[in-house]
Amino acid sequence: MTKDAATPALSKWLSQQGSTKRAALHLLTALGLAIFACQLGLFWFVSVAADALIVSKQPVNTATLSGVMLTAGMWLGFDYAKQQLTQRTYLQLCQHLQSRLHWQLQNGQLALVRRHPTFYWQQLWSQHIPATAEFLSRYQVQKQLAVLAPLLAIICLWPASWLIAVLMLFTLPVVPLFMYLVGSGAASLHRRHFTALTRLGSLFADRLKAADLLLIHQAYSGQQRLLEDASEELNQRTMKVVSLAFLSSSVLDFFATLAVALVAVFVGFNLLSELQIGPALNLQQGLFILLVAPLCFSELKALGRLYHQKAAAEAAAMELQPLLEMPLPAPAPGQFSGLDWVALQARPPGLHARRLTLQAGDWVQLSGPSGSGKTLLLECLLGQRPCSHRIQSQAVLLTQQAVITPLSLRDNLCLGHQHNDDRLWQVLAQVELSDWAKCLPQCLDSIMGEHPALSGGQAQRLALARILLSDTHLVLLDEPTAHLTNEQHQRLCHLLRQHLADRTVVWASHKPLPAQWFNRHWQADGLEITCL
Repeated sequence: MTKDAATPALSKWLSQQGSTKRAALHLLTALGLAIFACQLGLFWFVSVAADALIVSKQPVNTATLSGVMLTAGMWLGFDYAKQQLTQRTYLQLCQHLQSRLHWQLQNGQLALVRRHPTFYWQQLWSQHIPATAEFLSRYQVQKQLAVLAPLLAIICLWPASWLIAVLMLFTLPVVPLFMYLVGSGAASLHRRHFTALTRLGSLFADRLKAADLLLIHQAYSGQQRLLEDASEELNQRTMKVVSLAFLSSSVLDFFATLAVALVAVFVGFNLLSELQIGPALNLQQGLFILLVAPLCFSELKALGRLYHQKAAAEAAAMELQPLLEMPLPAPAPGQFSGLDWVALQARPPGLHARRLTLQAGDWVQLSGPSGSGKTLLLECLLGQRPCSHRIQSQAVLLTQQAVITPLSLRDNLCLGHQHNDDRLWQVLAQVELSDWAKCLPQCLDSIMGEHPALSGGQAQRLALARILLSDTHLVLLDEPTAHLTNEQHQRLCHLLRQHLADRTVVWASHKPLPAQWFNRHWQADGLEITCL
């Protein structure tokens, strides 16, 4: 899809994200119109009061003063309500998008997370989601106000001077036209800026991790120059984005100021009887027109200040839409009955196999050097990556990096299933974690938290306990004892062999395993899988 074709689709997708808060967004628009109407009313009463003081030489009557106070009070009240509702809607939209992304990450798990560096996810969470929520809660509302509010102002100007109302009606569309022309390339600049920021952040994080290695090879000066060059490039991209936003606001201010100045000249010459085009104006009408004319452009100018949010949101949608709309089908029900696949393809990254055969009850040893595609194959089998084939039955995958949720130890073991305490303690003892669990403050009900006090080996054994508690017939193991000592590796591998003897197992491991356990062998070499 080309960029020109993608922009309307992105705009449509962005608008759809506010469907859960559509009532609140409509209410925000109504509050904005109410604020604008209060401003019009206040300016009317002010012009009446000025006419009474200057022309009639009479004190301002009580009704006019009451009107001024009432409209000013309503203006402040509606404005406060709008600010509070905007902030609450913004936070709720952020939470909604975060929960959707969290659900995708939880279901895609490590196969999805590994596609991008850590800094990418940080930027997605801290910038792209807020940019999308800002677009929905502020820009979209302001875009509606920029259309409705000037029309309301023109309607109010018509009784005072139909000529000025007609001139405003024809000059107002010029402002958004130039705003569009100036900001048409803003989304592309935002995307390139985000890419440069992600690369610089990932580069910096990678160099921090390799600080000891850089010290050994005395490579600090070279890496410093590399970071300085990348930082300078990012600064240039940032200035382009800022200058474009400034140019958009400047164009708006120029045309608004020019239009208001022409209206002021016309009103002045009309009051002096030097220019009699259209109906004659008195002081009250002329003052009201001069107060309302800038108001016609106020909502458009506010839209101009928010116009960069549209570009930022489109750049965010380019990243968020593929993630939030990515299909992650749930495992199909039923027991594994075997597979015989021809021409397996997974692009990207280019994994392929001419033929894969697996029968129920088979034990398959998946071998190959690091980076040859073993983990990719297991993720494809489970449906965590786009692939030409997928297992149509329930399966479980144990990876090298155990996922520990911030819930209790019991929840981490059960994962939504029901197991009694005796069974849980039995499994913990089998994976050599019972002593550790008994030392926790609340034993099985202890909360793991965001940063659980677990070593890599303990986390891996906790994940092994889940496998023992599972009754799924097809089990995929990806280095299940990677973080364990050789002694623990031997003991727990024999435990898995004993417990999973009657199931179908595909086991990838660099550590030695008894050859007699396996009746099939798959070889991974350069993203090509061969069934031996």
